[in-house]
Amino acid sequence: MHPLRLLAAATAAVPLLASAGCSRPITVPVSPIGQSIRIDKDGQISGVFPALMRDIGAKTGCEIRMSEVPRARLEMMFEQGHADMLLAATHAERRDKYGQFVPLIQTRAVLMSLDHQRAPIKTMAELAARPELKLVLVRGFDYGPAYNALSRRLQAAHRLVLAKDPLEVARMLQSRIADVTIMPASGLYGAAKADPRTASIAEQFRVEPLEELPWGLAGVYLSTQSLTADDRAVLESGLNAAAKAGALYHAYKGFYPANIFAFSSRPL
Repeated sequence: MHPLRLLAAATAAVPLLASAGCSRPITVPVSPIGQSIRIDKDGQISGVFPALMRDIGAKTGCEIRMSEVPRARLEMMFEQGHADMLLAATHAERRDKYGQFVPLIQTRAVLMSLDHQRAPIKTMAELAARPELKLVLVRGFDYGPAYNALSRRLQAAHRLVLAKDPLEVARMLQSRIADVTIMPASGLYGAAKADPRTASIAEQFRVEPLEELPWGLAGVYLSTQSLTADDRAVLESGLNAAAKAGALYHAYKGFYPANIFAFSSRPL
């Protein structure tokens, strides 16, 4: 069964929620993140999270309006109260200032590269001690204090490159502009696999967990600045019901090979 049909089957178990819907259309800017959020050359938005939100919108009576923006701008829009939701987001303290986090799945950022010959790297300290390795990160991604500290340290050492999205990361690794990256394995694999220019490297990624990056929570942020308390409650009830049904976990499981999925996702 196609993964998005698995998602539909899982969310079918979510009851039609008894509510009057949202008070206005819900503004949801998005940027591509592997199979989580896909945007084709015509601007059509698809993927696991958009499918989930459209289903929740139908069940709650909320109109979900999605539009494409760069990831860094997306974060800025959310912080300034110009975005009602932040999809496919990891829990981060800085985001808690602007929104209410609703967990949907467990995820983990890992070290990824195309070099299977170098010595293993198990910690960020080991990575920092390898001056020949250049790191590429997606602008706006946040996997906690240790991740941010490493980013600042390598930027000061001129060993950091920033990319606009996971596909650009894959292309930089492919062209040797950078040597390693840090993100959930599913995000990089999905982005590389979906683009003809990088599809050939998707099966070649080396995945290495880092001690400083344990399993964490991923899901959706609801804006506490732009959404009313009532609208947040309606959306939260739909998201919680989907989380209880394991909708995201089952959808992701169908998209990724076992070795990538094992490093990427766990049910709540």
